Amino acid sequence: KMPRYPYGRHPWKFEFRAEDHDYTEKTFLGHTGNFDGEDIIDIILQQDACSKFIARHLYNFFVEDEPQVPAWNIEAPKNPEAVDQLAKVLVDSNYEVKPVLRVLLNSSFFKESAYKRVKSPVEVVVGTLRLVEDVLGPDPRLESTAKEPGYMGQDILDPPSVEGWHTGREWINSGALVKRVNFVSDRLSDTSLPGVKKIISKIADCDGTMSPEELVEKCLEHMGPLPVKGKTREELVSHANEQGDITWDEKSYEESAVRASEMLALIASTREYQFG
Repeated sequence: KMPRYPYGRHPWKFEFRAEDHDYTEKTFLGHTGNFDGEDIIDIILQQDACSKFIARHLYNFFVEDEPQVPAWNIEAPKNPEAVDQLAKVLVDSNYEVKPVLRVLLNSSFFKESAYKRVKSPVEVVVGTLRLVEDVLGPDPRLESTAKEPGYMGQDILDPPSVEGWHTGREWINSGALVKRVNFVSDRLSDTSLPGVKKIISKIADCDGTMSPEELVEKCLEHMGPLPVKGKTREELVSHANEQGDITWDEKSYEESAVRASEMLALIASTREYQFG
């Protein structure tokens, strides 16, 4: 029997009610005794499934998209060795997270995981704003900006159920994709934003004239670097070729900056950028 109301009259005041607690002997996961809540947690943490479950969540968040959580009972991890390694560190460190993150962030599977996760709407919005250096502090637009993830399928602090949001490729549908692309493209094409100015300044750091192929390469480099190959790269170069070489002298700088920002916005709409 679990306590019904652990809070007193005020949410920050914990209230212990002895009549709500069961003090008799009980059996839980093969252990028998007069357990309290902390004992139950200790027993749960002793289960191999617990450390692997937490490790898989960490892998899913930091490395690459896993199947949805309800499927974990029937679908093996994408990298079982990595999950087992993280689970072992969890147990060995008495469930301290810091040593686990140290191992994870220094691992080869993390370093080789670029673009294996679909960004959540919150990650899209926050990452874009950091990239272009817009709405980084108190701002009249803060409230409206905070609503943007909701238009992409993730209302902040309001998941659809206790299970949370379905992540990975399920973030992408026809409506959400349009919102994602428009949000990123609108900001990357705004040459007045500080972050966009900095990116364009780095792109313009050349001998004066840049071929369409070089423009695409430079933009991809400063958008990640983003590994775009095959047909997508051909289409980007074809679009850049429509206006020929790009010149970065004083007379042409403003026009060239607009072309570069348009290419950045176009890259943001590619499958590689959105799907990782």
